[in-house]
Amino acid sequence: MSFRTRLSALLPAGAGLAALLAGGLTPAAAADSAQAPAAKAVFTNRVANFNVCNPCRWQGSHVAKIVDQVIKYRPQVIALEEICVGETRSLRNALAQRGYRYHVAHGSVDNTPRNCFGYGSSYGNAILSAAPLTNKVNHPYGNGGSEPRGYVAADTTVAGKKVRVFATHLAQAGQARARASQIDELGRATASRKDIIVLGDFNADPKYSEMQPLWRGTQAWAGFEDADPACGPAQNRPPCQPTANASPYRKKFDYVLLPKSGLLTAPSLGVHDTFSDHDLVHADLQVR
Repeated sequence: MSFRTRLSALLPAGAGLAALLAGGLTPAAAADSAQAPAAKAVFTNRVANFNVCNPCRWQGSHVAKIVDQVIKYRPQVIALEEICVGETRSLRNALAQRGYRYHVAHGSVDNTPRNCFGYGSSYGNAILSAAPLTNKVNHPYGNGGSEPRGYVAADTTVAGKKVRVFATHLAQAGQARARASQIDELGRATASRKDIIVLGDFNADPKYSEMQPLWRGTQAWAGFEDADPACGPAQNRPPCQPTANASPYRKKFDYVLLPKSGLLTAPSLGVHDTFSDHDLVHADLQVR
């Protein structure tokens, strides 16, 4: 009897080998985990971004609300902004209790307790991935603006391809100069690679001046395109879909960015209303 046949015999009814391996288990690890329930399936080509709203933490059941959103859309990878380390761990554990196994990379930019009552004191960005995360980097920006900002990056698998994912949060409104500096740091970190996915809350509409180098690129790094084809250097709302509640009207702040002529394309996009002041944005990717 082959390994595949033996392993299939051990799996619970209806849980195929492909679904088990999609959760990031190698054949050897799958054999070791054969007695454990199989992870529930996610969309292995789906990536998402979600600013989970720091003030919303005081409304109660914040982790449960995030869990509901993750399970509703079941992304392979999701980037989260305005989240604490302790909260991320609680989120991972709560998802596991409901059958969804995610690996975590956290990018702390603020180690004061002001944003994390009840969840420790490390606050920033996070990446959750159904496949393992390796080569993790946490990078605070040199100029954070009025409060610390940064990105977290890690290698993982999306749509069957090895990619490097960045999750970032740029400076707040009225701080274009700080955002310009942050975009330059972020762009340089991509080193013109084609296997990059950038997810985040940029606090900037596509036409803002600080966003222009992001679209066209520089000598140091290649330009990006948004998963929403209606968003770009000369396009604001509409037809570019707004994603955040901002004064005096809703704005496009949340992005799924891919390098031009990169490894992956985004043929479909979803923008979803949530409990947060930001929408959850997801893109289903395919290999070029």
